[in-house]
Amino acid sequence: MSETGYRLIDFGDGRKLESFAGRVFDRPSPAAEGVQKHSPSRWKSADSVFQETSRRWQHRTAVPDAMTVELDGFCMPISPTPFGHVGLFPEQALNWRWLMDTAPVAVAPPASGLNLFGYTGASSIAMAIGGMKVAHVDAAKPNVATARLAAGCNGLTDHPIRYLVDDAVKFTARELRRGNRYQTIVMDPPAYGHGPSGKAWRLERDLWPLIDSCLSLLTPENFRFLITGHSPQVRTMDVVDYLQSQIPPRFDLSQSQFMGGLRSGRLSLRDAQNRKLDAGFFVQCTRQLSR
Repeated sequence: MSETGYRLIDFGDGRKLESFAGRVFDRPSPAAEGVQKHSPSRWKSADSVFQETSRRWQHRTAVPDAMTVELDGFCMPISPTPFGHVGLFPEQALNWRWLMDTAPVAVAPPASGLNLFGYTGASSIAMAIGGMKVAHVDAAKPNVATARLAAGCNGLTDHPIRYLVDDAVKFTARELRRGNRYQTIVMDPPAYGHGPSGKAWRLERDLWPLIDSCLSLLTPENFRFLITGHSPQVRTMDVVDYLQSQIPPRFDLSQSQFMGGLRSGRLSLRDAQNRKLDAGFFVQCTRQLSR
């Protein structure tokens, strides 16, 4: 049992009990609705509890300054937020490993990665560790500041990472006008929200034109595209079907020297009793030269 990493201890009654670097957090989890807690007594030892009624954290002991958690291959800062988050979505571990281990080769290295709705930067760090230069884009200034801290935690202070407080849709539109291209694009869009200018984002309406823009930004001969989501408004197969309809007209898939495909599924976490807690969908799209 690691006291530096992450583990899901228990879940139920709309909440989850987790350990980040040995500190235990009790916080809301919609996916845990309708499920009973396995070990109710263990919840009494939580160091930090998020109260939904008051929208505030209650801390039994002070949260350490500069707290970090070790993951599979890197580390990330941890800090409770006013929204009941802690600055990290550990269910993304499968995707982080994929980003680190399968970085595409660029014609003029290093390859370029774009992280849209980048949050605090775990996917950006994974791409950087994989050798890519990265553009990290998020509309919230504190998230981008935390991404910069994450780079420092991992010895990547001087790595070519651009930290951009920007709207994902507007940024991709400008990149298209500039003629820039990326070998990897990652997006984990929210169900709803507002950009820096106040314009509303609705996943079921706005995801599809953004996917179109991203497909136009990807280098045709060699790319990865990762889309994750947590909203019932958009299902896994909605994204898979859309990509399957849009990729053939844009990319020549008939050439035998190319390999690739779509991989999709559900993200999840397992607690100490090996029970699975659902955490949204993922779709990985790959195209690369065969070697």
